[in-house]
Amino acid sequence: MGSLTGLVDPRKTPVPDDPDLAGFLDTGLPEPPTFDRAWFDRLLLWATDHGVSDITVQAGNFVFAERFGRLAPITRRRWTAAEAHRCAQAIYGDNAPSQLARGEDIDCSHEIRRGRHDLARYRVNMVAARAPRERGLEITLRTIPTTPPTLDGLDLPEDLRRHLVFEQGLVIVTGPTGSGKTTLLGAIVRHLLEMPDSHRKIIAYEAPIEFVYDFVPRTCALIAQHEIGDHLKSFAAGVRNSLRRKPGVILVGESRDAETIDAMILAAQTGHLVYTTAHTNGVPETLGRLVEPFPAQEREGRMAGLLDALRLIVTQRLVRTVDGRRAPVREYLHFATTEKDALADAPFRQIARVARGLVRARGRPLTVDLDALHAAGRISDEERH
Repeated sequence: MGSLTGLVDPRKTPVPDDPDLAGFLDTGLPEPPTFDRAWFDRLLLWATDHGVSDITVQAGNFVFAERFGRLAPITRRRWTAAEAHRCAQAIYGDNAPSQLARGEDIDCSHEIRRGRHDLARYRVNMVAARAPRERGLEITLRTIPTTPPTLDGLDLPEDLRRHLVFEQGLVIVTGPTGSGKTTLLGAIVRHLLEMPDSHRKIIAYEAPIEFVYDFVPRTCALIAQHEIGDHLKSFAAGVRNSLRRKPGVILVGESRDAETIDAMILAAQTGHLVYTTAHTNGVPETLGRLVEPFPAQEREGRMAGLLDALRLIVTQRLVRTVDGRRAPVREYLHFATTEKDALADAPFRQIARVARGLVRARGRPLTVDLDALHAAGRISDEERH
C-alpha cells in the first residue's frame, strides 16, 4: 500500500505538470495506462487503510479522494468515459451502462476480501453526468468499516447512551450526508447483538447494506439484513415484511416517503423497536419533515401518531477541527410523557418552536458540544458559529 506521507504533506510529493494537480496526493501505486480492475481494487484498499472517506470517479477528470472533508486528485491522468463505464461494470455488472443510459442511478455496495476475517466494503452510487464531448458518469464510493464500532468507542454522553435502547417505539438518527448516522446505528445494532440477555431478532432494511455483523459475537440474538432493490422492492415493503416475522427490532435505512413513514409508525405503535434515519439538521426540523410527505389535511393527525411512537431523536453533524480532522457534535431529545404532552398541546404550526424550547430545557442542543470543543481549543470561532 502507499505511504501516508503523501496525504499528510502533499508538498513532499512530486507534482505532475498539469496545473489542476497542484494538490496531488501520491498513493504509491504505479498507474496502469488504462483502467485495470485489480489496480482499482488496490486503490480502494489504499483508501480504506489511509483514512479516506470517499473516492470519486468522473469521466473526463482525475480520480479524487476526500479525507477529513478535503478533496485531492490521486491519479496523474484524467479518466475517459469508456474507462469510467468499465469501472461501473466491474463494480455492478455488465448492465450498468445501459441502466445509467436509461436515466436510472445505481446504489449498491462493493466488497474486496482481503483474508478469511478481513473484508473491505464500500457504499457506491453511480449516475450519468455530462462529460466533455461524450456521455459521462460519476461514481462515488464511500469506505465502510466492515464491523461497526462499539458504543463505547463513540464517546457518547451518558444521558444519550441511556436513551438509545427501548422495548418499543421509534428512534430517529438525523443529519446531513456523511455525518455518521449509519455509524451510530451500526454501533447500536452491535450493542443489541452483544448484550448477554438481548434475545432480540433484528431485521434490517438498507439501500445498500453498509456495515455487516459477521464477526460480531452473539449468543442470544439474530440479525437478518436485506438490501432494498435486490431483496425487496422498497423500505415500506420491508417494514410490512418484517411484521410477519416476529421481529424484536426493525432497522429502516431511510424514512423518506409517506408509505414508509406510515408503516414505521404503525410498527412502533404495535410493540416493536424501530430505528431509522432522516436527512434533517435538528430535532424540531425532523418533526416537520416526517409529516411533510402526507397531504396537508392529514399532517396534524399524522403528527399525533408520530409523537405517540417517538422515543428519541438525535441529530449529528461533523465539524472541522483545528488539526484538519473532524469531530461529531450532537443534539437530542428524549420523548417521555412530559415532552409528548407539551408538543401535543401546542398548535400544529407552533410545534417546531415548542420542540426547540424542549431541546434547550430538557434535551441537549448542538451548542453544548460546540462550546465544549471551542473551550478545549479544538475548533475555531468560525466553526463554532
